Amino acid sequence: MERVATFNRRYVMEKTGYHPNEGQTDRPCLYVFSPTPRNRTYQIQMDVIDGNRRVFRDYGVNVAEIFEDCQGHIGSEKLPPEGCNGLRRRFHVPQGRFCVMLVDRDSRIKLIADSCVSYEEVIMRVENKPQTHQKPTD
Repeated sequence: MERVATFNRRYVMEKTGYHPNEGQTDRPCLYVFSPTPRNRTYQIQMDVIDGNRRVFRDYGVNVAEIFEDCQGHIGSEKLPPEGCNGLRRRFHVPQGRFCVMLVDRDSRIKLIADSCVSYEEVIMRVENKPQTHQKPTD
């Protein structure tokens, strides 16, 4: 069992760019969690994403489609059901729930929604860098 779990973690790390030792990802990732590919909310969200793939690509955003009991995708790469379940556990997304989650390069969750989000909302969150506070000089 541990061998399978290790393979799944390694596979997900390769596909998402997530490195647990560093706590960072190579690129922001928009996770779309859905019970099944037939879920109506999922289909609407994917219509929004599919119509704006170029924008997501230009901003370096990976899109991951995560299902409960079937194969998912991270970009064009296939993700086995075990990998999907591992991501659901990692992000505490219960079965039966639709959820959209944007995770940035530093593994910070920048957006969580229980319904569809616009591509503009995603890009706004990707562009929004944390502000650093500097002390005024005397």
